[in-house]
Amino acid sequence: MLVPSSLQESFVFAGPKWGVRHLQVLFLFLCATLIVAQWFNMSVAIVAFTNANSSNPNYPEYRLTEPQKSYTISSPFWGSCCTQMMSGYLSSRFGAKLLLLTIMFLTALLSIATPFALAWGGWQMLFWVRFVQGIAMGGMWPCLYTHLAKWCPKKEANRMGGVMTTGLDCGTIMGFALSGVLSVSPLGWPSTFYVPGYLGIVWCLIFLRYGANSPSESKFISLAERKQIELALEQNQVIRGAAPPVPWLQILTSRPFIVLAFCKMSQACSFFTLMQQIPRYIHGIFHYSIVMNALLSALPFVVMLMSSYGFIFLAEYLTRRRDISLPILRKTINTFATWTPAVALVILSYVSDQNVVGTMFCLIAATAAISGQAIGSSLNHVDLSPNFAGLLFGISNTLMSTAGVISPIVIGLTVTNESDRSQWRTIFLGISVILFLGNLMYLIFGQMTVQSWNDSPSKETGTEASPKPQRAPALAAEETISVERFNYL
Repeated sequence: MLVPSSLQESFVFAGPKWGVRHLQVLFLFLCATLIVAQWFNMSVAIVAFTNANSSNPNYPEYRLTEPQKSYTISSPFWGSCCTQMMSGYLSSRFGAKLLLLTIMFLTALLSIATPFALAWGGWQMLFWVRFVQGIAMGGMWPCLYTHLAKWCPKKEANRMGGVMTTGLDCGTIMGFALSGVLSVSPLGWPSTFYVPGYLGIVWCLIFLRYGANSPSESKFISLAERKQIELALEQNQVIRGAAPPVPWLQILTSRPFIVLAFCKMSQACSFFTLMQQIPRYIHGIFHYSIVMNALLSALPFVVMLMSSYGFIFLAEYLTRRRDISLPILRKTINTFATWTPAVALVILSYVSDQNVVGTMFCLIAATAAISGQAIGSSLNHVDLSPNFAGLLFGISNTLMSTAGVISPIVIGLTVTNESDRSQWRTIFLGISVILFLGNLMYLIFGQMTVQSWNDSPSKETGTEASPKPQRAPALAAEETISVERFNYL
């Protein structure tokens, strides 16, 4: 039965504070955790299986040269460059659920197969297995942002997006600390690949049942929560269902997006260097055991995880309590999250070899500040285009992955002696300059508004513009929503 218009405002869909949208974010968080753990566990595992006496001597040892180690560590980044844009396009057009399931399942199977590949074909086979694994893993981040954009009201973007990206920190901790503990356990270094692989398969089984591309496809969401999300996304110009044709020309010539992509690539230079090289750096400078090396390598990322939630609460406080505008919030946090690591790396370059506390303080300060980049710039992809957030991230993350490819190669050529701090100084100072320039461009030219091409294809392509998303027709009594009283969205 329809309700008279005069009474419609008395009905409000107040969705639950904790609902299916939070379950989807939990899936995204766990997905990021498990895949990142499988991405970076090689940094510790390669120390274990190239020096059996440092871990469990009951398992085989393999000899790799320094260049071979660098190629092996960087191989997933080579593969990830191949799938970032394609994953962003497919997830934006058809949804992220099936892609995420495929990505996690392939990543898990290849992780389980890694020890067998090394035993059968040596480091060459290990390189190719990790390369193919990188092809699968590379599609994850665009899918995460696409899925988030379909489930997350704009007012919750900082909080829910921040929680999702902390999976990166948890995965790094798991990849470092857990790998070190497992390597010296009776299970040996192969378990560093088995454990996250099997956990990934369990994730697939659960997500297959409870995951959904959008609120309208979920079998478990309440009517109130579904309407709450759909109204919020409609106000934020997110089109339900398939996205309009991709305005490639406008995207690739958009100055705000080009600046954002350059900023993210500059940040990737520092982030991937730290994630890949901290175990090698600590081993070369201080010569600790593999367990101590793994724990010290994980420590900065434990602090990074805690600071991530600090940035989430800070963003919530500034936007809700202090009414800080989104551009000021993003640029301020991003400046702190980019220039602080630059300063920390400069200081680290001149800390003495005997100063363990000073070295760890610099590493912790750098990684703790980096956690703010999620709110400062990563979520800017959603600001610019909710409908094509996954595609935008796919493009920028392709550039970021090139930094992950180039970084270990440059370091392998520059740092020929891991114990020579002067060689590391060249790397750290170069990264500091790149960080400074990347954020400076973002401060001057960055934007946080939905772009005109978000819901219409490029005019230059000769394609007719897609119609603007239409507001839903009048709702029945049990589905009536009062926008005026929907204050918390």
